[in-house]
Amino acid sequence: MTADGPPSGDSIRPPDVDTTNSAPRRSRKAAAQQRGRGRAPRLSYEAWVDGALALLAREGVSAIKIPRLCQELGVTKGSFYWHFDDIEQLMEAMADRWSARQTEIIRALGAIESVPVEQRIANMAANLIDQGTWATEATVREWARSDEKVAATVRALDQQIFETVQKAMLELGFAPEEARLRAGAMVYLGIGFIHGRGSLPTPTAEQARAILGLLTIPAPKENRA
Repeated sequence: MTADGPPSGDSIRPPDVDTTNSAPRRSRKAAAQQRGRGRAPRLSYEAWVDGALALLAREGVSAIKIPRLCQELGVTKGSFYWHFDDIEQLMEAMADRWSARQTEIIRALGAIESVPVEQRIANMAANLIDQGTWATEATVREWARSDEKVAATVRALDQQIFETVQKAMLELGFAPEEARLRAGAMVYLGIGFIHGRGSLPTPTAEQARAILGLLTIPAPKENRA
């Protein structure tokens, strides 16, 4: 080839490029799904979240680790990574599931207009002292001490409970300020019960009704300001 002739094939070949690290890394979730393509995961997303919540209620937030969960649920880590990128993603799903369940319960208990308001309040209290509800809620509230996202979820739920109880107090005929105070007392009583249940006796159904009576029966007119 002459100096002024066309360039040779070798001279127009693009320079070698090191592609070792150029491709984006796939998440462990994506990798697990690729390996398992064509067969269903052993556990569903919902089963993972529900299983993690059950473990949380029994053993606390410190137990929510991938190896411990796999042991508890009888699956491999591949099943975990089919649904989640990391443990934080699972814990966020747990907080969302707990909040959604509690919100639906409170909404249902407070929205049954055909049920007398006194019974609606009693149903709310019965839900609070239910063993399954209490165990999970106590651990979630403890978890909220160290996780701001969970704490925000708990605060939002407490506000909804307060508004539902306040509405019930207004239906009972209390003035707005008195309804607000009584609703606050009932909510704080419930939260205190959750945190103190381990060292305090669990009230019977009759005792729970008596406590509700203290908060829902109007004070004698001569004792009102």
